[in-house]
Amino acid sequence: MFRGRISWMVDFLIIFLVAAVLIRPMWKAKYTDNWGSIESTFIADARMLKDHWPQPLWQPFWYVGTRFDYVYPPALRYGTAALAKYYPMDAAKAYHLYAAFFYCFGIAGIYLLARVGFRHRIAALAAAFAGAVVSPGYLFVPEVAADGFRLGTAKLNALVRYGEGPHMTSLAWIPFVLAFAWLSFRHRSFSWAIASGFASAMVVANNFYGATALAMLFPLMLWAVWVTERDARILRYALVIPAVAYGLSAFWLTPSYLEITLRNMQYVSSKGNLWSGTVGMLTLVAFLTITDRRYRNQPDRAWQLFVLGSAFFFMLNTVGNRWFNFRLIGEPARLIPELDILLAFAALLGCLWLWQRGKLARGLVLLMGLGVLGIHYNYLRHHRAIFPAATDYKPSLYYKIPDWIAANYPESRSYVTGAVRFWYNTWHDLHQLGGSSEQGLQNQVVMPSQWEIVLGEDPQRAIAWMQILGVDLVAVHGPKSVEWYKDFQFPKKFDGSLKAVYDDGADNRIFEVPRHYRSLARIVDTRSLEALPKLVDQSDLVGLQQYVNVFEKGPEAPTKTRWIGTDQLQVSAAPVAGQSLIVQTTYDVNWRAESNLGPVEVKPYEALGFIRIDPPPGVSEIRLSFKKPLEKTVGEIIFVLTILGIGWTLWRYRASTNSSLSA
Repeated sequence: MFRGRISWMVDFLIIFLVAAVLIRPMWKAKYTDNWGSIESTFIADARMLKDHWPQPLWQPFWYVGTRFDYVYPPALRYGTAALAKYYPMDAAKAYHLYAAFFYCFGIAGIYLLARVGFRHRIAALAAAFAGAVVSPGYLFVPEVAADGFRLGTAKLNALVRYGEGPHMTSLAWIPFVLAFAWLSFRHRSFSWAIASGFASAMVVANNFYGATALAMLFPLMLWAVWVTERDARILRYALVIPAVAYGLSAFWLTPSYLEITLRNMQYVSSKGNLWSGTVGMLTLVAFLTITDRRYRNQPDRAWQLFVLGSAFFFMLNTVGNRWFNFRLIGEPARLIPELDILLAFAALLGCLWLWQRGKLARGLVLLMGLGVLGIHYNYLRHHRAIFPAATDYKPSLYYKIPDWIAANYPESRSYVTGAVRFWYNTWHDLHQLGGSSEQGLQNQVVMPSQWEIVLGEDPQRAIAWMQILGVDLVAVHGPKSVEWYKDFQFPKKFDGSLKAVYDDGADNRIFEVPRHYRSLARIVDTRSLEALPKLVDQSDLVGLQQYVNVFEKGPEAPTKTRWIGTDQLQVSAAPVAGQSLIVQTTYDVNWRAESNLGPVEVKPYEALGFIRIDPPPGVSEIRLSFKKPLEKTVGEIIFVLTILGIGWTLWRYRASTNSSLSA
């Protein structure tokens, strides 16, 4: 038994170290010349969290304000920020260390899952090799293969080239969830079920694409074990896993978080279609019916059923999307890394079956193994070439733009686009109309207004939108710019309409937007405000001009605003009778306001999603404070109760915990 455990630990450590060697440049990476990567999003977010540690409630810098917890699941952002803060280091370095560690951890996790399922050490080592080197999904989705480098894996390409650190970290935990769940089902162990629940919580806490993959894989594993054993007691352990996962996630995975994320899927992926849902449901029914007949009461075939069933459904989702536009939710092509693991497992099933068919079949297996090595020789020989070169960030456009704004317009709200917006908050606390995580935006006015600004040809519509939304500056990158994306369809449309305050001579300019006062508050005539019509759409110039007249040409009543940290906004304003105060930040029910005369009511201005206050005469100072939402407090209580429940369960069943790592 002891020797068996030692072999597991030694293999796990060696695989981790070999994977670390394959991605060695990432361990040392800080800033690279891959400026278009969305890793900038997570670096900027971690830097902001580090500087406003430990628990900001509001994110004032993105999307005219949104709840901080809505922006992204917490694990990567807190893990990166903690590394940066306590070790200390640059947030970019911390991000790459975090992502590199969990990438290697995930390769070792593939070994663990394969050894638990196949109960075969060589097969598990082969699975780990495939996880680090092979991408069978390339055979079915040629665009992904063409996008790769020297046949390196899809998961590494996603991590290095596109900055998919959260997804790859989430994927790294999935093998642990499944391995522990398998041990729990097979050995009737609450301890393994709790371990699986903890790993599940880590999957969700890193990324929702990983969570989507797990939501497909876990029921398939449960079905494979149940249909082959027909033992209802398995459900006791199966229910513990999601219960623990939710309990450990309840402090951040609140009902409103789920609602916001699902609503905002419209901004980050295409919609599913009806025929895909119908085909998916019919296929599932057929799968359950056929496997119930063919695998019933055959426990030795449970692993085979899980692997083949999982590979089939992931093929339907990803390959079906590529060739037939099959789509249920999200972007199926993002799950190619998960498909790679399942296809490798399915191939190993076939190889093990052949290995038992005599010498000729064994020779064929060895020949196929040599073929795989030969195909990937180029990658193994040049594995470091996939990593972009290190660079100094200071000469880059992505540093120069925000650094200039921080020096010259430090309190402004700017509209920046492309990769500049991804990197915008990496070095400074600056406010922007957009942001880097659309699934977390709260104010629904933000997206259509940006579409008009970057895609519309009429400068007056764009200027009106920016005035209404409190934007002081707009950065425009022309066709000769080195900016990665160049989002403006008509980059010269502001010429003659706005004053250029920055021009680097390389087709990058910053224009100043005319506004009555450089603050995020407006004193407006209440009757005029309430008489404003609802905007027909984002290009409704007549309606936009009416809003501009109320917001920018209203009473001569100066205002000042100043953020105190992230969760408080100090407003200096003195409205009189018949006037209202509009604060150009997103309304939320958890905002509270205290004035020099006492508390005042915070109301929504629904037309723009802003804060409205109708204070009594005599008010001159108002402090807005964002308070912890009740649902987060409830979630924290559930989290604590879950920890206590885990402790009690582990103590209660300590004598019945099975030792099962002996294959």
